[in-house]
Amino acid sequence: MEKRLLVINAKDNVGVLLESARKGDTCMYEGAPIQIIEPIDFAHKVALADIATEENIVKYGENIGYALVDIKKGQWVHNHNMGCRRGK
Repeated sequence: MEKRLLVINAKDNVGVLLESARKGDTCMYEGAPIQIIEPIDFAHKVALADIATEENIVKYGENIGYALVDIKKGQWVHNHNMGCRRGK
């Protein structure tokens, strides 16, 4: 099932799902489908492309953190696989 996705800035490498998604659902980005590879709740981030360990995570055109591990396209991006150096 196709899910709605919000991407604000062309620099973003994550998008925000506008509805919860199950593994196997898709969302469209730049005219191509992204397959969701694990359950992702409403308003959570999904990787728009593969993100390598230590690579910046960009949302709304801003660096919001970095990948703690390799993150695959279509994977949930959250505290379990991203870190943040702000305030440290």
